[in-house]
Amino acid sequence: MTPETGNSVTFDTARVILVPEDEYQGAEVGRACLRFSGIEPGAGEEVVVSQPENGIVAVMAVPAREWAQYEEGYKGGEVAVTSPLLAVATGGGGRGRKREVNIVLTPENVYLAVWEKGLRMAEALPDNSVDSILYYMQVAGRRFRLHKFDINVSGSRAGLVAETLRQYYKKVRIAE
Repeated sequence: MTPETGNSVTFDTARVILVPEDEYQGAEVGRACLRFSGIEPGAGEEVVVSQPENGIVAVMAVPAREWAQYEEGYKGGEVAVTSPLLAVATGGGGRGRKREVNIVLTPENVYLAVWEKGLRMAEALPDNSVDSILYYMQVAGRRFRLHKFDINVSGSRAGLVAETLRQYYKKVRIAE
C-alpha cells in the first residue's frame, strides 16, 4: 500500500514477471521484459509495475480498461499495485528455511515459489486445476528434489490440493 493514501490493488494475473528493481527503468523496459518472457502485451493491455519489495518489482500486463477504472477511482491519490507472485517470492518462511515450496492458489491462477538457500524459482501459472498443479510440481521436481522440501499450500481449494499433494510428497501443510 502507498503510505500516503493506503490505496492498493492486487492483480491476479499469470501475465506477470519479476524484475530486479534496479533493472526496471520504465514502461518500455517493462514491455520488453514481458516480451522476452513470452508475454506479448496486447493493444488492450497496460504495462503496470508494482511497488518494490525486497529489491524486486512485478511487471504485469493488465487490461487497460480495468487499470483505467482503478486510476479513475483513486483520483488525487497514488495506487500501489502488487501481485500474488511478488508476495510469494518476497514474503513467507522461505528465507529462514533451506528447502520450501510455497503455493498460493487464487480462483484463476497458481503462484509457486521454490526456496533452497534463497529464492530459486517463482512462477505465475494460468491453470490452478489439481492436475495442472501436479504437473507443475513434476516439472519443478526435475530441477529440485521436492520430496525433501516443505510444501505450503494456501488460498482457494488449499485443502483439496494439499490432500492430493500428500499422495506424492511427505511434508505438505496448509498455510494461512
